[in-house]
Amino acid sequence: MGPVIERITLHLLAHDGTTVDLDTDWRYRPDDPYAVSIDFGPRAAGAGWVLSREMLLAALHGPVGDGDIHFAPLDDGSLCLVLGGAGSPVALTVDCVALAEFLATTVELVPLGSEFERIDWDGGLAGLLSA
Repeated sequence: MGPVIERITLHLLAHDGTTVDLDTDWRYRPDDPYAVSIDFGPRAAGAGWVLSREMLLAALHGPVGDGDIHFAPLDDGSLCLVLGGAGSPVALTVDCVALAEFLATTVELVPLGSEFERIDWDGGLAGLLSA
């Protein structure tokens, strides 16, 4: 099974109140079943984030987050993502329907609760021991 890759537009909320649309690639790999990565592409100098699939699923139903990552659904049908620490956090929004569709595809591929079956524990341990 290959990865799930979806182009989803994020809306960067600038400090002056304007928004900047960012076409991002959301990627889910069955061999890294707990993670969803977002690639912001060349416009953002190759920046990316790796987020918890479980946290994203929970965020569709209410505010979640800890540390440098916080999500909250908004009344307009979007989800607010705040990424980054106390220094310069970035606020973005994403359409909840687009995110929910992407996440549903990941759950079809790797059902919730079966993630641990997809991890190569022996390979990971061998890599740690050989370092």
